[in-house]
Amino acid sequence: MLKLNGAKWQKLRAAVLHAEPLCRHCAARGLTVHATDVDHMNGADDNRMESLQPLCHECHSRKTARDQGKRVAYGCDASGSPADPSHPWNQAVVRGPGGSRHPSLPEITSNRKP
Repeated sequence: MLKLNGAKWQKLRAAVLHAEPLCRHCAARGLTVHATDVDHMNGADDNRMESLQPLCHECHSRKTARDQGKRVAYGCDASGSPADPSHPWNQAVVRGPGGSRHPSLPEITSNRKP
């Protein structure tokens, strides 16, 4: 684990913010907000670049609180859509063959003649 006030962490943090200067959670909601914090997505021991994400301080605080089991409220954006990146409306929809929304359900066809 790197010390958060150590030179190695500060160099890694700067590299993450340089590579991706905007908050990843805000960007997913269509907002342009500069990242100020670097979040460990897989715990503090995982310092690989692909396991770090840039966040604004507000999003980082919310994620940390949620990771600690606290209830976090995000509200809605200006269009009325849920602002929480983990809300079901903000998740990608996996479509099955024929464009069905539920790939695990079979397509229903009728054998009736017109």
